[in-house]
Amino acid sequence: MAGNNAIKEVLGKFKGKVLFDEPMSCHTSLCVGGRADALVMIEDEDQLTQIVGGLSEGKINYLPVGNLTNIIVRDGGYRGVILLMKGLTEIRYKQLPDGGHYIRAEAGAALSKLVGLTLTNELTGLEFCTGIPGSVGGALWMNAGAYGKEMKDVVSSLSLLTAEGRKINMKRQDISFSYRRAILPADAIILSGEFKLEKGVSGQIKEKIGEIMRLRQDKHPLEYPNAGSIFKNLPGMPAGRIIEELGLKGKCCGDAQVSLKHANFIVNKSRATAADILTLISLIQDMAKKEKGINLETEVVIIGEN
Repeated sequence: MAGNNAIKEVLGKFKGKVLFDEPMSCHTSLCVGGRADALVMIEDEDQLTQIVGGLSEGKINYLPVGNLTNIIVRDGGYRGVILLMKGLTEIRYKQLPDGGHYIRAEAGAALSKLVGLTLTNELTGLEFCTGIPGSVGGALWMNAGAYGKEMKDVVSSLSLLTAEGRKINMKRQDISFSYRRAILPADAIILSGEFKLEKGVSGQIKEKIGEIMRLRQDKHPLEYPNAGSIFKNLPGMPAGRIIEELGLKGKCCGDAQVSLKHANFIVNKSRATAADILTLISLIQDMAKKEKGINLETEVVIIGEN
């Protein structure tokens, strides 16, 4: 694996903001995580293409991320380069002559802005994304969903950057989706997604968005740093209900706690470490397996060194 000098040599050739030896606790929604060798603030697609090419040529590990809202970075940090897609935020609405309504959003755009644009243009179909704190790219990669709908239900195409540095487009019919995952070419990076939506009634769209936001505020522990749902739900068995039945609601390890509000959330009450959170995750998985014969699979992505 390439060392810090090799990373600095490669990244020194490109424009843009680079933070070396950067504590990821300053960037993750859980406020935990050790230092990454480098964190690059991606400004546009061309810069991303050049940097990925340089990192690939130097055999340097890299990971594209959105808002870091569903990622746990271990306390030992990440050996390689994290590519924060903050600059890829353009969102555009277009109406085709055949009456179709489409929104194209770049990977770094916040889902909240995407939902806001649908309301402005009286488009329905993306209300289920209300209150999800992530980015468009992250939501597409993990096939995010809520209230009976998923990204696969509204996406019409994806623009990708391949590991070889080529930009390709994939139509919806050529993309396979599973629960909380889009099946894409190996090491491909999502650049943008296009969504096909329907014309709706402004008042009804606004009412639905408000209803979902109220549900999230009532059910989710938004007052503490968290990474959203920790575990994937099982068919007919929400993970939160399983954890509550195990008697683990409120369980603590250091300053990490299984939320009293929603048991499928782990919150950072003050100074939790990634190790505290991962200890709780392992405890829940072990008890679910031992007492219920259930394998709970994490929905959050766990990266980095112990």
